[in-house]
Amino acid sequence: MEATHLRVNYYPDGGVARVRLWGLPTTETQKPTPGPAYSPIKTGRTCTVVSHTDKSEVPPSRQPYDYPDLACRDNGGVGLACSNKHYGDPWNLIQANLGQDMGDGWETARHPERPPILVKDPNTDLVDSPLMDWCVVKLGKVAEGVARIILDTKHFRGNYPESVQVEGCYATSDDAILDEMEWFPLVPRGRMAPDSEHIFDCSKTQIVNGDRKVSHVKVSIYPDGGISRVRVYGAAGDL
Repeated sequence: MEATHLRVNYYPDGGVARVRLWGLPTTETQKPTPGPAYSPIKTGRTCTVVSHTDKSEVPPSRQPYDYPDLACRDNGGVGLACSNKHYGDPWNLIQANLGQDMGDGWETARHPERPPILVKDPNTDLVDSPLMDWCVVKLGKVAEGVARIILDTKHFRGNYPESVQVEGCYATSDDAILDEMEWFPLVPRGRMAPDSEHIFDCSKTQIVNGDRKVSHVKVSIYPDGGISRVRVYGAAGDL
């Protein structure tokens, strides 16, 4: 019996690593199919991507830098709040070390409204869906300006977010953050890659509003998934 497509159903939920199908091909030519909705980003204009599988390169977070990581809990950072912590807590994101495994990061549950087929927005090349989860990190010291941001997806290979957005604000009260604080963009929503550090540098115009004071950052992941670490570098100031 000839077939062009295969559908796999599993109950009640879970994950499948590989599907392999053996058979005899026909001579009929199939129309090309669109690329996957999750297309990993590579080093380019928007950020530098360093894969953890490349053992020849030291991850940027392990190298000296001009400014401290103000989000790091060793420097007073706090994982303040999040929309979902099904598999991890935002406290994990601000550790100084590299993630030990997926349980050492922040991962959210899949949205029940997640469509069975993800499609791309032809204008943005991102998944066309408003579904997202967020977490808020309070910096240990106010950043007089954000010089660098590193988003790390170490160990998250099949369950990394399709895209991530980072926003900042300047507030003297945590209550204002969770109620009605106005956020401004730092890193516009952009695609991620699995098991990699994503480096955004203000000097390369990869961070917007890099000269503004920041006391808290908000990281939004689309549509769900997990990240290992969030690092925010800048000159430390006072409220």
